[in-house]
Amino acid sequence: MKRCRTATWLWLLLCLSLGATASSWRDEPEARLQLHRLGLELALADVHPELTLWWRQAVSTASDEADDRLLLGLSAFWRQWSGLSFVDRQHLRIPQSGLMPSAEDDAALRQAAQNGSRHQLVQRLVPGYGDHDQLQRQLARLLALAEQPWPSLKTATLRPGERAAVVPRLRERLQLLGDLPASAMDGDDYYDSALEQGVRHFQQRHGLQVDGVIGPHTYSWLDVSPLARAQLLMRSMLRTLIGDTLPPAYLLVNIPEYRLRLYQDQAMVLESDVIVGKDSRKTPIMASEITNVVVNPPWHVPRSILTKDILPRLYQDPGYIEREEFEVLDAGERLVPREEWQAVLYEDGVFPYRLRQRPGSRNALGAYKFHLPNNEAIYLHDTPSRGLFSRDSRALSSGCVRVEEAEQLALWLLSEQWSPSRLADLKANRHTRWLRVNKPLPVFMVYWPGWLGQDGLPRFRDDIYQFDHRLRAPFEAGQLDLGLLGIEQGRLSQLSRLAHTL
Repeated sequence: MKRCRTATWLWLLLCLSLGATASSWRDEPEARLQLHRLGLELALADVHPELTLWWRQAVSTASDEADDRLLLGLSAFWRQWSGLSFVDRQHLRIPQSGLMPSAEDDAALRQAAQNGSRHQLVQRLVPGYGDHDQLQRQLARLLALAEQPWPSLKTATLRPGERAAVVPRLRERLQLLGDLPASAMDGDDYYDSALEQGVRHFQQRHGLQVDGVIGPHTYSWLDVSPLARAQLLMRSMLRTLIGDTLPPAYLLVNIPEYRLRLYQDQAMVLESDVIVGKDSRKTPIMASEITNVVVNPPWHVPRSILTKDILPRLYQDPGYIEREEFEVLDAGERLVPREEWQAVLYEDGVFPYRLRQRPGSRNALGAYKFHLPNNEAIYLHDTPSRGLFSRDSRALSSGCVRVEEAEQLALWLLSEQWSPSRLADLKANRHTRWLRVNKPLPVFMVYWPGWLGQDGLPRFRDDIYQFDHRLRAPFEAGQLDLGLLGIEQGRLSQLSRLAHTL
């Protein structure tokens, strides 16, 4: 198979070289530069070894053959990407088989070589990111920073008003990353208010506790190298390409951001913090839709939670079931008296029953459940544990998504049928009601630990499920031709200014 692919490429390149009157890539320098930048983006994302190899060859040899191969490889990659499912795109499950050029791509490249119009082919390969120009500027900034040393800053916890030898290096790093203005660079080893504002800005960009205290979590993000940042950003940007078209209204849950956003006609109409599944019980990547809002839902405890969490507790706390308003049910839906289930559990060591928690203030689902048809029993819901939303790390659930603004979401979904006062009455009577949504709302559970903020600077979040823990760098520090990024070597000494000008 490998020999066959090689022969196909050789035949193709031979055909491309036969056009004696064809122009060269050297005649279209802007098209070549953009081609190399597009190849760099996918090489950084570490999505296909062949693509990374062809990008290296194109930027190192500057030959028409290498550039042709890269362009055709990029075309083959995006054609392959268009056939991936939503779930495979989020996991970046890209087939590692050969990227074979199509006859249409071959013919288009030969025609472009004859006409000197390669730039049109390159332009077709630009992905539909929200702001591709801004993305390229941020990648350029990060890769320029990768050319200089990036030593670890991690030391003892540092608070505003304290002195430490690491403070000058903190100022420099925050300024390079775009969180501290040049005017705040003056100072000794004193942690002043200007530096505190920079730290808070950095913490906000990384989803950390915004308190100005530089502890282990903040230090760990400060020490992430610029090259790793560029790679994480690129992989996340690929995941933002969730589909060729989006519905007029949809709900987006970004799992590592712990954030939900509701969009209608391309405008965000609701935003809410959420709690997602812990690493051992991950919230799955999925595309579904909300078909019903359940007011005052009972909670049917999944067997996994019953076995792992509740039964061990019952041996220590027999009153837990009654105190938390659970009902014990047998296979025939009969309510099992306390004396009966306790005898079976404590004497026989088994619990052949189901648990159902009654609606009320203790119910784990809160006042609202948002039903999603799926095979994994995953849904969105309210919660009585409001204090958990104040945590910066909120991978705490058993897989379902807890929504802080659940009532606002319910009101939006049911606005055509139910007024706020009628919905409040339903909630107050504690009876369970299944309310059908007039038009099911598409829901996308995505995994984006990086994206570009409105100010152009990247936002990052912890890779809570370790999707990106193994990254292969396409080059070593110092090996990248910064001319590819539009950065002159002489400007490396001005990186502090670059952080604010790109």
